[in-house]
Amino acid sequence: MKKNTILISSLLICMLFLTACNLPFGYTISRPAVDGTPNATLTALFDTSHNIPATITPPLIATSTAFLPTMELATATPEPTLTETATLAPVVIVVTATTAPQSAPAVRSNAQLYANYLGTAPVQDGTYAEWVDKTNKYTMPNFAWGKANWVNHADLEGAFAVAWDNNYLYLGYKITDDIYHQPYAGGNIYNGDSVEVLLDTNLLGDFYTTSLSSDDYQLGISAGSKSGDIEPGAYLFYPSSLAGKRSQVIFSKQFESATVYRIEAAIPWSIYGITPTAGMRLGFAVNVNDNDNVDSYKKVTMLSSAAGLSVFNPTTWGELVLVK
Repeated sequence: MKKNTILISSLLICMLFLTACNLPFGYTISRPAVDGTPNATLTALFDTSHNIPATITPPLIATSTAFLPTMELATATPEPTLTETATLAPVVIVVTATTAPQSAPAVRSNAQLYANYLGTAPVQDGTYAEWVDKTNKYTMPNFAWGKANWVNHADLEGAFAVAWDNNYLYLGYKITDDIYHQPYAGGNIYNGDSVEVLLDTNLLGDFYTTSLSSDDYQLGISAGSKSGDIEPGAYLFYPSSLAGKRSQVIFSKQFESATVYRIEAAIPWSIYGITPTAGMRLGFAVNVNDNDNVDSYKKVTMLSSAAGLSVFNPTTWGELVLVK
């Protein structure tokens, strides 16, 4: 009996102890309040501030700038340079004369012009009046440079005629320019009012070549100053190895009015080192520079017969076909 009493007493003491400790089934854990937003745990999961720094330097990915032909935009403010940056270096395939198609390529899309054969050499009188009806007359409606500097057709406008015979390439220019200004001579004539002719003598051989080569020619012609203190003349700018004055170019000038001047030129084929033949195709463009008494070429306007012209990229020139 005494043992039973002791056992019951022990059980009662244990039950009282367990109740006081609030254990199963009444077990709870008191937790402090958690500060922060509901996604605080996820934020911590993606926190990279404690990451171990990489021990291997990641490789650099080269970038390249895609070429776009130079062309002035129709804005009154300085035009931005148009570039296009690739995230990966592209594979550039350059088509040269050796990889060009063997058959005659398609015509230049920006301008294909025609020069008729003249049986009688033109009279050098500063105008194409006696031979323009025997060939073709064209305008120079395209901006190659300085469109923002151009005001209207009275400011600058150009027309020309082109013909040929076995000895010469003939050009006649009529330029409308409200302010004629040519204070330069020799290799600087492009900075003043002047005209140019571009000729690629091996058009079919390097039809796809986008840089100048020894068969590409840039010839400038200046009427000089109206007062006569600046001499007129022709200057070959390119090929640069042959650059210099070209006294063998026969030309005449005429200041027709206060706003119109003319230049007539006979350019020997010998300058270009070729013998002309009927049906010959040549890379070709005619340009006019306009300097309204400014001190920087950035303020000069250049009009061209070729749309989208870049002087240093012959694929943007037009094309001339000799017809007989």
